Amino acid sequence: NRSPELVPDGLLGAGAVRALNALRFRASPPRRARALRPLTRPLGPWPRLDRCYGRSGFVRYECVVGLGHEDALHRIVRHVARRAVPVPAATLQRLGAAGTGLLSFPLPGWALALDIPASASGLGRFLDELDEEVAAAGGRVNLAQDARLRPGLLEAMYPRLAEFRAVRAELDPDGVITSDLARRLAL
Repeated sequence: NRSPELVPDGLLGAGAVRALNALRFRASPPRRARALRPLTRPLGPWPRLDRCYGRSGFVRYECVVGLGHEDALHRIVRHVARRAVPVPAATLQRLGAAGTGLLSFPLPGWALALDIPASASGLGRFLDELDEEVAAAGGRVNLAQDARLRPGLLEAMYPRLAEFRAVRAELDPDGVITSDLARRLAL
């Protein structure tokens, strides 16, 4: 499973993604029950697929919305389709119980992950719009996958943020232990 070392930029542009999705749809067997295991790692056979995104690579956008807020997922998917943003890889996963950590990502609901070429036009504003939709639905973005969330939305997405900040201030009053994420989001 080797990919070429040099792949032209834009190989996975909007047109190519539409063509691949149409081909995959037409090649799919009729609807029937089947094991979920082969679907859990759809990109497994192509471990170096990231090179197909070109020199800029890709941005993974991952969010979760709680049960009862599935309409937010519909709006997000429609927004992606309207903007014609190429999304070569997307996964939807049902999550169970909420995590116990103060800044834990999981909550009972649906997690959506989108791989988007970093060179997509207007990507920053587009992702900001998705963030606002997620926050309005009481959802959150995955901080482990994030490099651009605006600090103003963090409190809406992570209701235990104040507790986290209090624990952090108690354990590290001088702010010696930090990260780029902590500085960017004022954790």
